[in-house]
Amino acid sequence: MNRISQYFRRKLSARISWWVLMSVTILFVAALCIMFKYSHDAIEKESLAKAQQMLICTKLSVENRLHRTEVATHNMLWNVEQHLDDPDMMVEYAMQMVENSPEIVGCAIAFEPNYYPEKGELYSTYAFRANSESDDILMTHDPTIIQPNEYKDVPYVSVNWYFIPKQENSTCWVRPHAPNDTINSTIVTCGMPIHDKQGNVVGVLASDISVADFSKTILNTKPFPSSYCALLGVYGNYIVHPDSSYLYHKMVREVVKSEPDKRVPAMVEDILGGGDSIMSVKLFGKDSYVLYKPINNKHWSVCLVCPEKEVFYTNKRLFVYMLVVMVMGVLLIFFFCLFFVSRQFTPLNMLARSVQRITAGEYNVAIPPTHRKDEIGTLQNNFCTMQTSLVRNIQQINQMSETLKSRNEELSDINAKVREAENMKMGLIHKIADKMILPIKEIEGVIANLEARRENLQKDDVQSMSEQIMTHTKAITGLLDQMLEIPKKKKQTS
Repeated sequence: MNRISQYFRRKLSARISWWVLMSVTILFVAALCIMFKYSHDAIEKESLAKAQQMLICTKLSVENRLHRTEVATHNMLWNVEQHLDDPDMMVEYAMQMVENSPEIVGCAIAFEPNYYPEKGELYSTYAFRANSESDDILMTHDPTIIQPNEYKDVPYVSVNWYFIPKQENSTCWVRPHAPNDTINSTIVTCGMPIHDKQGNVVGVLASDISVADFSKTILNTKPFPSSYCALLGVYGNYIVHPDSSYLYHKMVREVVKSEPDKRVPAMVEDILGGGDSIMSVKLFGKDSYVLYKPINNKHWSVCLVCPEKEVFYTNKRLFVYMLVVMVMGVLLIFFFCLFFVSRQFTPLNMLARSVQRITAGEYNVAIPPTHRKDEIGTLQNNFCTMQTSLVRNIQQINQMSETLKSRNEELSDINAKVREAENMKMGLIHKIADKMILPIKEIEGVIANLEARRENLQKDDVQSMSEQIMTHTKAITGLLDQMLEIPKKKKQTS
């Protein structure tokens, strides 16, 4: 870590690249966040629109299937109501219903107790296909054995397919057995009340269709891998569900009552009330979008559950791709800046090394000129000019120093000669002065002798003394002349 810190402190190009990297990263992150926000909304809208469109197609497909059955049943109902006085015709009508409508697997025509006294207390007729692979149609009048796997071994007046249409006096789609039964029904029934000429309900015409006819359509409604579609009945029972254990064994209210999300029960009531909406809830521990629509106003609802993570899977994948591209782009920009800036700063590094060498005394360091027109090129050319001028000035200073040194040496020699001459002069003066001492003493002696013998001196003695004084005076004068000649000789020598 310290090496990296030292490297960034030492390298200007690294610091510039780092600041560029930080700026670009901030811009990239801001752009990524904005893009993620808008793409999140767009993908949510697009994904839910796709899911809703698939749900609408499923709804229309189921409604078309139910509508065809309703139309066929309603057409047969008119014949039945026109021939209520002939109970034997009911067998023919039930057979025709199954024969003419391949989608219908069974048709029951049942009447109120004692409606036909000659037929017994309960009279019904039921035509049904032997199996899905055969065109054989069977017929029964025994109300206790009508499709026992579907209707159970109970009188028809006690099961849903009869008493619900009679009670509501309208066309109803129901499961054939009682709401509290736990039979995995494979059919659903369209029940229509039969009216006599006075408008009284005297029986029920019921047409059975196989759940498998539209369960494939519902189960194949999968806009996302883990999404699933279910069909709910009027009481909240599951008619179609990918998990077969839910079919008629559980009610949707019981399934969701333990859900911690308080919005789920309200959503279920809205579904069972024929609502049409999209809700975001936490269902079975997963954040999910639930889309639901009513089926042909029959209190059935088709529901599509889409896990939220899969709705935004494309967005998350796009985010990961963009994050990878951003990281790679940032690293590419960093290394490109580091390389480019380092290359651009190469002249500065060369100038720095040259300045260090010049500081160490290597003034002849060559700084090449450049053709670059930017600030670094101008700086390099100025350094080149400065270095050339510095070398030239150093050479002039060295030349002047050599000249001055030569002059100093000459002056030193002259000064030495002057000192030597001065010493010789002083020695000569001392020698002459020493020579002057004797004549002066002789003169002093003559004068002293003259003073002592002044009264007794003869003319010859005075003359002799005078001559001695004159002789010694001339000797002194000659020595003084020699002393006066010494400066003149020095000047001539200089």
